[in-house]
Amino acid sequence: MTELMIKINFLIPTLPRAEKVFAQALAETPDTLADMTLAEAARETGSSDASIIRFCKRLGFHGYAELKRELEAAEPIEEEPESFESQVLNQDDMTSIMKKVFQSNLQTMQNTMVMADEDSLSAVVDALIKAESIHFFGVGDAFAAAQFAFMKFCRLGVDCSAESDPMMQFTRANQLTSRDVALAVSYEGRSKNVVQAMAIAKKRGAVTICITKMNKSPLLKYIDIPLFISISDLSVGRDKVTRRIADQFLLDTLYLGYIAKSGQNFSKILRKNQIAIDCNKIK
Repeated sequence: MTELMIKINFLIPTLPRAEKVFAQALAETPDTLADMTLAEAARETGSSDASIIRFCKRLGFHGYAELKRELEAAEPIEEEPESFESQVLNQDDMTSIMKKVFQSNLQTMQNTMVMADEDSLSAVVDALIKAESIHFFGVGDAFAAAQFAFMKFCRLGVDCSAESDPMMQFTRANQLTSRDVALAVSYEGRSKNVVQAMAIAKKRGAVTICITKMNKSPLLKYIDIPLFISISDLSVGRDKVTRRIADQFLLDTLYLGYIAKSGQNFSKILRKNQIAIDCNKIK
């Protein structure tokens, strides 16, 4: 599968109906549509010329001709091993399970890289650098990712927080100003507490950022800069195992981007913090 097709597949759930029918047809038979004119593609898919053009522009192309050229030129990315598609089975030995987890995590990071937008990543890092304080929001295992980010930035001496209690999340959000950043981690974008906290933060004028999957969700209404993840699913029930891998992947990227782009030398404060931590080690 090419990077373009990965983007199209994960964009499909967010599209208006007329664009969605074309995108779904393109995902299923890209070679066939690539040989058609705009009018033929619209007629074949039950879409319209205008809807197809809007979809092309959504992908960053000027028009249908440019999309066709990209389809023809695109090279497949390295395919995952055949075993990757399999769920973890009762008869799997532990080595097989480990390999499946490894491939799933690797594919999750690869897909998330495909979905990454350079302008959005740069805008987020710029907002983090300019912020007087940074506040992370999440519930359940998403809070673990939020707390992970809080600990990272806290060690740099950044004024930040990650509250686990919903009432404290609302309180913290209500104290924000236009000089602060609120960053939410929510895979579905439908966690009521997180959506409410970000709505409050948005109302207070904070720069609002989220890490979520590409989907229409209530959370996105209150977000200035969304960052999208794409997971390769080894789910059991609704427990999407690799989503936190994608979250941590992006949060690490933002953390290192902050260090690299801020123009500050954090070596001294990190050494001091490490000395304080080492004092707690048993000799």
